[in-house]
Amino acid sequence: MPPDTKEIITRLFTLLSKLPLDAYLSSENFAVFCRVHGLADTWKEHLESSQDRPDLYGKDITRNAFILFFHHLFQTRPSEFLGLLTGFLRDFSQWNAYPIPVDAIKEACIHLGFSDNTVEDEFIKIRDRV
Repeated sequence: MPPDTKEIITRLFTLLSKLPLDAYLSSENFAVFCRVHGLADTWKEHLESSQDRPDLYGKDITRNAFILFFHHLFQTRPSEFLGLLTGFLRDFSQWNAYPIPVDAIKEACIHLGFSDNTVEDEFIKIRDRV
């Protein structure tokens, strides 16, 4: 049975939400990250669709947009997903003073269907930066 990607990406959000993720997602740093990776329109689309939902308020809007955004990346750019995620984590860790739960995030990536070796190879690139 294929993994429930939305559930796993929701778990990623939950891991990161203990940190100042909401503030980062509305920061210029994140806007630059999105522009560099050609994701500005994608983020804007998912943020606006979340803002348009009358059942979402405050942090729930950001939570929903994050989940939709990363789910979209997983579906449309599967070969780039880990690189985009680790780039996001690297940028977020430089902006944020708190430690990122890298081991739990790596485990979530394995549950998404990436091999242990692939995950390790991608995360080793940012090991000293998160």
